[in-house]
Amino acid sequence: MTELRQRTPRQRDDAHLRFVRQQSCCIPYCKRPAEAAHIRMECLAIGKPSTGMQQKPDDKWTTPLCAYHHRDGIAAQHKMGERDFWQMVGLNPFEIAARLWIASGGAARELIEPRAARPKRVKARKPKEQRCKIPSGRPLRSRGFDKRRPEARP
Repeated sequence: MTELRQRTPRQRDDAHLRFVRQQSCCIPYCKRPAEAAHIRMECLAIGKPSTGMQQKPDDKWTTPLCAYHHRDGIAAQHKMGERDFWQMVGLNPFEIAARLWIASGGAARELIEPRAARPKRVKARKPKEQRCKIPSGRPLRSRGFDKRRPEARP
């Protein structure tokens, strides 16, 4: 029997995102203010797994792109596809993200305090004396069912 792989929680780093947003756009000759553009495509050679649908990658896989190159432009990353965009520009996004991760101090923060998965919050049970008691010998009936079907009443 094959083992199912558990989804690892997304690693967030707000200090790194602030650092990336302070950079200018990484496209040559573009000096506009940048947004943090997450890299979704995979590169197994450096340990970047693919990101599933409706999942955002870890914050360390971000590059600084201006709004025009990220979302709004004719040939923006989100409009033409990520792999095609980076091939057209001629840059390696993984190299850019790795350099920024080291420059922001994210790699050092990760070594000092690795991010652990948050435990699930479990709702506490009521004390035994406050729990609902079901009398025995009587059939269970829903109050809502009686209201909807008046002919079912005895």
